Amino acid sequence: MSKVFSGSAVPRQYVFIMADGAFVVQWDETRVQDLLTGRYRQFDRDSFGHAITDYELNQLKAAGRVEHYNRHYVWLYALPEGKRFDVELKTLQRMRNRVRTYYLNTTLPKSQLESVRVLLRTLGLGDELSAFERGDLVAIMGKNGAPFRHFTEVEGAQRRLVSRAPEMFKDAAVAFSESSRSENMHPQDEHGMEPDDLATVIASQTDTSITQGKCVVLVVRADDDRAAIGDLCQEMNMSVQAAETAASGLQLLEDAPPHLLIMDLELADMHGWEMLGKVKEIATLRDLPIIVIAEPTSSPNQQSFALSVAKVDVYLVRPVSMAKLRQNIWMALKERPR
Repeated sequence: MSKVFSGSAVPRQYVFIMADGAFVVQWDETRVQDLLTGRYRQFDRDSFGHAITDYELNQLKAAGRVEHYNRHYVWLYALPEGKRFDVELKTLQRMRNRVRTYYLNTTLPKSQLESVRVLLRTLGLGDELSAFERGDLVAIMGKNGAPFRHFTEVEGAQRRLVSRAPEMFKDAAVAFSESSRSENMHPQDEHGMEPDDLATVIASQTDTSITQGKCVVLVVRADDDRAAIGDLCQEMNMSVQAAETAASGLQLLEDAPPHLLIMDLELADMHGWEMLGKVKEIATLRDLPIIVIAEPTSSPNQQSFALSVAKVDVYLVRPVSMAKLRQNIWMALKERPR
């Protein structure tokens, strides 16, 4: 007797990956729904990324989104029509979905933008802080132009700037902007590098000039994860060295410093934070781009620690599509060539 599944069966071709790496299910010709957030999106042929793989479906099973799959169907746990996704947000939920981010308003006119950028590099802060136009003034943002997530982060940046260049930054003030999470980003996008535009998304999926000849070290615990990520990197014309433990990974890193490190946060022999601390102790690896992949139980505090204290470039939370990982590999190497 065949097993009966509680989820609803959807033809497998209707579950796929968008060009920006999102997992979606298609309901009609122009509408898809994000499997991680329940948010509906407009769809056209240009936004199709690739057919979903068994590896990606297994990630969705681990995340509790997929009950079962075979060659022809995917059984999704309680489809949105069955009210698994509540698209009618209540007032409290709306409040929780508000995102407040911070920046430093220098009060300097935008004509001084380049001078501020040069000064940040001179002060040795160019890798941590960045300057951009905001209205007619110059604003200080975080790494790679990302806004500060917490007030204490922007306050710390303000103190450092005022202490090192008081004449330039004496009038700088903390400012914030607020928007809804759905207007801003996919929840996973706040953990990684967000592409600037569709052209960047497309380039990250097709261009190998950025990744050609680069070496990546993978420190990934599960065999299937290590194999899938390794295959992706080889498709991007990168050489791959892989390890399943932190100790083995550190040995690879010391023997031949690579261009990129991709690592699990949870490893068998030590926690990822401990491994990252040891990586930062190696002088030749201090500027190494690092992508961390965390488990679904990862907390916002872990993300904040990773980006602000451990100084990783990208923090992703499983499930991660191969398209999303490819974007972040491409962008990490583009932003920090070595």
